[in-house]
Amino acid sequence: MTRSFVLIGRAMMHPRLKLARDLGMLWVGQIGTKGIAFLAFAILARRLLPEEYGAVEYAMGLATLATLAIDGGLGSVGVRRLTQGHQSADELVALIPAAQLCLALVIAPAMVLFTWFYTEDANALKLTCLVALSLFIPPWKQDWLFQAKGMMSQVVLAQCVRVISFMLGCVLLVRGDADVVRVGFAEILSVLLATGYLMSVQHRKVAPLRLRFALHKLADLLREGAAIGLGAICWALFQYAPLLILAAMAGMTDTAYFGAAHRLGVSLVTFSWLYHFNLYPVISRRVEGDRAALAGLTRMSVRACAWGGIGLALALALMAEPLLRLLFGAGFERASMPFSMLIWTFPLTLLSGHARWILIAAKRGNDMLVSQIAGVCAAIPMAYLLIGPLGFGATGAAAAMSIACAVVWGVSQYYTHKRGHDVPFLPALPAMIAAGLILLGARQLALDPLTATSIGMGLFLAAAFAFDHHLIAEVRQLIKGDAPRIPAPHPHQPAPDGAQH
Repeated sequence: MTRSFVLIGRAMMHPRLKLARDLGMLWVGQIGTKGIAFLAFAILARRLLPEEYGAVEYAMGLATLATLAIDGGLGSVGVRRLTQGHQSADELVALIPAAQLCLALVIAPAMVLFTWFYTEDANALKLTCLVALSLFIPPWKQDWLFQAKGMMSQVVLAQCVRVISFMLGCVLLVRGDADVVRVGFAEILSVLLATGYLMSVQHRKVAPLRLRFALHKLADLLREGAAIGLGAICWALFQYAPLLILAAMAGMTDTAYFGAAHRLGVSLVTFSWLYHFNLYPVISRRVEGDRAALAGLTRMSVRACAWGGIGLALALALMAEPLLRLLFGAGFERASMPFSMLIWTFPLTLLSGHARWILIAAKRGNDMLVSQIAGVCAAIPMAYLLIGPLGFGATGAAAAMSIACAVVWGVSQYYTHKRGHDVPFLPALPAMIAAGLILLGARQLALDPLTATSIGMGLFLAAAFAFDHHLIAEVRQLIKGDAPRIPAPHPHQPAPDGAQH
């Protein structure tokens, strides 16, 4: 339930101080709201039967795809046009919601029909219908407008209202599996409250609320936003398509266990986006200048991300069974195997981010889009094959996601090399090999999770300092020297990590 923020706008105070304040809000908003949303779903997992919880994860996953499709990249277009003076705020706030409502009129019914055709679960269909109704509300929210005006506090506050009201709705309305449909009402209520708040602020401080259905202007907006929107949809597709395929082929019980693993794993991707968002200004400055310096920076960053990201994934994989039982309740230890497979999407996304953000900085957005499409083309057939014919179920869905992330990394690396930029791969190999050997040893020795984690992480840290003597010094250099605290990203660039609300 988070959304990628773009820090722009004229400074009402010293520009560096304002950007620092906005960056702080970004971190607090992203991490805080992600944590509260996760807590809400952990509560639902404890109160619902697995089949009912699977229906919730299915409906929410489908809603994520639908929301991105309805956004259509129009928010990014609105920011770009407004900040570059190509169109007035009064005109954009009338056109963009009109265009998004037109998309919602097509996508919301399609979402319901998809569920009706491909699932046989009554609760999933009811929840999908309710969530489909909620899709007509966000076009009025227009958080892109507040981003463009530099009103980050209002956006963060709206996010807090959204997730807190959803969590309270789930706590108060959903007492047992018979109440599963009420999750849909909690979703509608949370979207209404957040949107109502931003609509009120917009009307009082920015621009009046209105719609304008000028067909030629709407078509122009949709054309301009198509590439951005398609990239976001592709990223979400290879994250959520395995979940939807699993629901259709294996039912809602398996979907519940996969959904729990998926929610925890995808939450970590937020940290990948935040890391690269902060690093992006340095990349942007150097991509057109000293390429050797850029290669040195990415080499240090790849090494740090490999040991840090892979180390965190290794610890979580080794502790998967007790961790999932603690977070989601008894019975969800069955999600440990899918989670142990899916958790590797985090370091893969973190590492591939170097190539993807360099492509963005080099104005090669189409190359990045190709890499995301390649991920979708890998995820969907692999999910079908692993879930169905090979019979791996939820574990197969998780494996399909990890394979898709690896494909995105490989294709992104290919394009950055083709465009003349060096993104080193070898610095990540020692961490990969060490983690693989530790996992293999833990499985062969059948160690209990606590023992495996204690010994495994000790060995991993020893390997880190054995293979990379200067790791700590390079991390310090990366933080203090080459990674500025005050980023200044381009307002029109999409977030290649797909961090969405």
